[in-house]
Amino acid sequence: MKRIIALLMTVCVLFAFAGCGGKTGGSYSDLMVIEGLDLAVEEYGIGFRTGSDIVPEVNKIIKELYEDGTLKEIAAKYDLTDNLQEIGEAENKASGESDLEYVKGKGSLVIGYTVYDPMNFTNDKGEFVGFDTEFAKAVCKKLGVEPEFVEINWDTKEMELNSKKIDCIWNGFTITEEREENLDFTVPYILNKQVVVIRKADANKYKDTASLKDAKLVAEVASAGETAIKEDANLKSAKYTAVKKQTDALLEVNTKTADAAVLDYTLANAMVGK
Repeated sequence: MKRIIALLMTVCVLFAFAGCGGKTGGSYSDLMVIEGLDLAVEEYGIGFRTGSDIVPEVNKIIKELYEDGTLKEIAAKYDLTDNLQEIGEAENKASGESDLEYVKGKGSLVIGYTVYDPMNFTNDKGEFVGFDTEFAKAVCKKLGVEPEFVEINWDTKEMELNSKKIDCIWNGFTITEEREENLDFTVPYILNKQVVVIRKADANKYKDTASLKDAKLVAEVASAGETAIKEDANLKSAKYTAVKKQTDALLEVNTKTADAAVLDYTLANAMVGK
């Protein structure tokens, strides 16, 4: 409860300045975020296997990257400066097998991700970039291993992690109590929230969750957006369809096959119009 209250207080300050960055609108200029309708406040962390001894080492590196200004430089490139969390000391929970030895032995950290601007995406020059992409490269450099990015099915991400198809989930990964029961997170590094994206033409029609209770909603399967829909008294009565990616949710709204999408603010801020 204390953590939730602290997050709510912090988000009021951080997102008040969200429009002050360098964004001029993204790929969907006809879409907009419903102002003032924030469904959930959350934090991003990197997910590893339960008890993994690599978590304390990565936490140590994250703190170093924060203190030397590297994380702040990367955040500034992707309009995430106001979302960046202050990195403090983390509890050492390592108790399982040596993932650190395993990763260093093979010389690579296999990173599970989905396409998600501004965290992991391919730019107009064909370069794989993003906040988490550059962050991962900086951490891997200090670990002495190569980053290997593997696009995954978000719905089966934990299965792929536990079967060692990937070594971590690093893609705007929301920390939740339910997820913490099945894997270990690093210290949180980005503050986020769930927002509702609609077409600008529907700005007078949809203003709150009550006005959306009969709408056609979309969200990424097994995402925080999906959870927000299922937990809201109004939204859970709407017609909901799960899609593979958050970007697919935006496409559904843009092509008018859905009325609204619930997704991460970080993605919406990067891709929809102002």
